[in-house]
Amino acid sequence: MNAPDRYERFVVPEGTKKVSYERDTKIINAASFIIEREEHTIGNILRMQLHLDENVLFAGYKLPHPLQYKIIVRAYVEFLNPVSVHSFDMLYAVNGSGAT
Repeated sequence: MNAPDRYERFVVPEGTKKVSYERDTKIINAASFIIEREEHTIGNILRMQLHLDENVLFAGYKLPHPLQYKIIVRAYVEFLNPVSVHSFDMLYAVNGSGAT
């Protein structure tokens, strides 16, 4: 059968970070967080949590493909202040320490 192994949905491969961060090159104060081995549940929770911050102008997530086990969370803030930095830090620390 051509189906991928079930454990691939949950186990982060060796040498891959659970959470990675990319600054948006086109929009100032915007960033994307790629979270490995997660799906809609955590994506929707993070999106809703970011919407609680009044400085967040946009927050969303996408699941690129059903067989790619990662989500991309994007956030755009009006200006960086301690609350906005806290929101970005919260996203980065989604797996506890932010490490692999």
